[in-house]
Amino acid sequence: MRVMNVDAEVLRDGTEQATHAFEETRTHIDAEIVGDIPPLMETLAPEGPYAYTLMPEVHPDGRVKIPILSTREQILEAYKMIRGHSWLRSVTNLCEIRGDWYTFSDNISRGEIKTTGEKGAHETLGLFPSGRGTGITGELIWIRVPRADLGTRDDPNDTTKLDRDEMFAREDVLLQHERYIDALARADVDGVLATLHDFVASGIRDYVNETGTASTLEGKDAHRAFYDALFAKYEIRDVTPLDRVAEEWYIFAELRLTVSPRDGADAGRELSFHTAEFHMPANDGRFIARIGHGTDPE
Repeated sequence: MRVMNVDAEVLRDGTEQATHAFEETRTHIDAEIVGDIPPLMETLAPEGPYAYTLMPEVHPDGRVKIPILSTREQILEAYKMIRGHSWLRSVTNLCEIRGDWYTFSDNISRGEIKTTGEKGAHETLGLFPSGRGTGITGELIWIRVPRADLGTRDDPNDTTKLDRDEMFAREDVLLQHERYIDALARADVDGVLATLHDFVASGIRDYVNETGTASTLEGKDAHRAFYDALFAKYEIRDVTPLDRVAEEWYIFAELRLTVSPRDGADAGRELSFHTAEFHMPANDGRFIARIGHGTDPE
């Protein structure tokens, strides 16, 4: 007697794709733990563009910067600096999502300073996109910082000062993301911006200029220009959430967007792409940092 009427081929194909993406990620992390630069560089996809956010910055005034690296030369220099300074000793995934084209993890990364032997551990978010071939195309990182340090100091709307149960704090983050998705689906620029902090910085795939990599956006004006251009380029037909993880300090989500180009050879055709992004809320609950990547419109 059949109980679950599921297409076995769909399950098999999905498993193969997710396993491939995870193996590319694991190969890369194993190479980072060894720390030898040339083999580490071989764990990248043979050709770019790449999308790397190896060193996000949180400044004393609560502002955030998310530098993007997109070339092998930039990534090589970053690895020389990071792995020249410290060893990565282990990565333990507390939450792991094996997508068809990425691996996401909320993990404990343990390291050791080479000069002093000092050991430390950080809770870290990692997103590792990959294609059909070998190698990862990105390493998108965020190291956990207290929410109270993100956003305007002494903000009267600072929710971190409230005696807020963690369960409901997580719900708040999820509901904020629901508002973001709703505004995105309605092509409502003001609605999208309402979910973002005034200091917001993003490193997300550029679907406006089709660079194939992530681009940096800083501040509300830059985000308004981006979404104005995105909605002018595409009619948004549907936004469907897939995997989502909501915590007090971040939300991760894979979204499937169905769009129709307004101009050009593909005008009127239905295209779809997936995004995988994590958003970090500031002390007032609005998103202040957003990092992620996405698939090609097909």
